[in-house]
Amino acid sequence: MCWDESWEDVIELESLLPKAGKTYPIKLDENEEYAEEGKAYILWSPPHSELNGWWDKRPSEILKSYVLEGILSNAVSNYEKREYFFDFQIERYTRLINYFSEIPETKISPLSTVDQGNGSSRIQWQDADDLQKYNLGDYLYLSGIECESHLELILSCIENRWYVHYSATLHYPAHYETLITKYHLKSKEQKLIETLIKKANDITDNSMDSLEDNKIYGAEYW
Repeated sequence: MCWDESWEDVIELESLLPKAGKTYPIKLDENEEYAEEGKAYILWSPPHSELNGWWDKRPSEILKSYVLEGILSNAVSNYEKREYFFDFQIERYTRLINYFSEIPETKISPLSTVDQGNGSSRIQWQDADDLQKYNLGDYLYLSGIECESHLELILSCIENRWYVHYSATLHYPAHYETLITKYHLKSKEQKLIETLIKKANDITDNSMDSLEDNKIYGAEYW
């Protein structure tokens, strides 16, 4: 990300989006210390969303986020600062919502769970608050907070059946867990998510108004 350009009022998307066939130096932080050399998939989002998250003013930028597919190499670690450096050669990039159609359906739930003292577990979303939602046409974005974890889902509803396409559990200070999937919610899971959707506040997002598809607004710090 070129942050000098990222503070402009309006930016050409292509000027910031990494190019297929090129290699870029990247730095990962302590939340991503599990990264290894080899095949990798990295979520790229516009600068405002990268800085503040989709839930801050601009969930519509999900529509202008991409999955970068490529190879990580030349790993260097700075253990004192918990920083990890790689070269990332990009093989291709795909718009996130288009990538959903490439994923086969799975029976493995992406919803994160928390272990209980009696040996059982509960779905982490069960106790989420600060719930927010945003309609993305065929998809719905849902976010919430449980303890020190930020939770995100991108869902679709087909004939009253809810599917999860994206699930992120952003633990603090532990590592991130992000999945692109296609999972049909089981009955109890669907009832829970439907309850949360009803409770969630709508996010007001005017960032797409009068803005061409190939452009984005620059970052705003909180």
